[in-house]
This record gives sequence, structure tokens and C-alpha cells, in this order.
Amino acid sequence: MDSFFGMETSAILQQFPDAKAAAIKHDLSIFYQAALNYLEKWYDFTDNNYQKNVASLALKSKFTFSHLCDAVDALQIRGKLDMDELYDEYCVTLPRQQDIVERRAPVVEKWSTLLQGTKTPNLTAVASFLFSIPITNASVESVFPHDGSVTDQRNRCSVELIKSEIQVKNNFGYSCKEFYTCALKEKALLEAARSNKKYKVRKNF
Repeated sequence: MDSFFGMETSAILQQFPDAKAAAIKHDLSIFYQAALNYLEKWYDFTDNNYQKNVASLALKSKFTFSHLCDAVDALQIRGKLDMDELYDEYCVTLPRQQDIVERRAPVVEKWSTLLQGTKTPNLTAVASFLFSIPITNASVESVFPHDGSVTDQRNRCSVELIKSEIQVKNNFGYSCKEFYTCALKEKALLEAARSNKKYKVRKNF
């Protein structure tokens, strides 16, 4: 490592005594190496990298059928597609690729335009599968602040429980006291709550 941390950092380091500047550089080098080690441990930089194999579908440049096959294999959906038909569909959209890649638009919009008016079920399936993969877990994590259940126990909550809590929170405008008073008047609801049967009582409050 060449110990270059940017011109602004170099200018700041010159304000320190040599020994102090050397110590700071040493700490920065340790931090930098730790960051590299973390990336190398958790990220695949080889040619088998999943993101590398699907990057061609970002429509930043024209992609070949070979690129498309690599993406299909990376997504592990070859068995769900007719590869011969996929080639025909690729050929149908090929003349439109150059115009699409030159547009300044989100990738989803580009694919929508590329496939618009075409009968390309296999290529559409590839695009649909690809865009169904969340790029982060932010959408999942945002459920808990919305639900108000940010606790150490949330990892043990079932999907059904979280769904029920959110439905109750979003659909009831009653205070706890108001709901308690209202629920006491609903005998069928109380009986369902006491039983082990699946709730089938539907009531508009």
C-alpha cells in the first residue's frame, strides 16, 4: 500500500509532528487493511460473482445471448425456461437494444420499453425474476419501526404475527380503552379469541 490517503489528508498530516503524523498514517493503514479484509471475506471478486453475471442486464450497453445465458445460470432459472424460445425472443428485441441503452432512464423503465409490444414470455420471466430480488433488506427492516416492535424478541416473531400486528395497528383508530369497550360487546369475537380455532369472525368496527 502506498499510504496515499488523499491530498487534503496529506495537507492536514503536515500540521502534525513527524512522529504523530506517522502514528496517524499507521492507524489509517490498519483501518484500510481491515476494510479490504472485510470485503474480500464477504464479497466474491471472482468471475463466478453473481452480480458480474447479471450486470449485462442493466442495459447500460448491448448484451449478447451469451451474456443472457450467464445471467440465467446465475439466477438458477434455466430449468424454468425454454432456451430455444429465449434465443428467438432475444433476436426479436436485439434491434431495439441500442436505442434503449442510450436512454437516460431507470433500468426497470428500460426493460419495460424493450419488452413492450412483444411476445417474449421467457425474456419477460428473466427480467421479472431479476427485479423481484431486493437489493437491500431495508424494506424488511422498515417494517419493524412501522410496527413498533423494535425489540430483541422480533427475530422470534412469525410472519403471521407481524402481519396481524400491522393490520391491527393500521386499521384500527380506537384507543386501547375504546377497543376494549367495543370488544366486550362482541360475543362472537370473544368466543373466537378464547378458542383454538382459526378466526373466521369478520366485523366492521
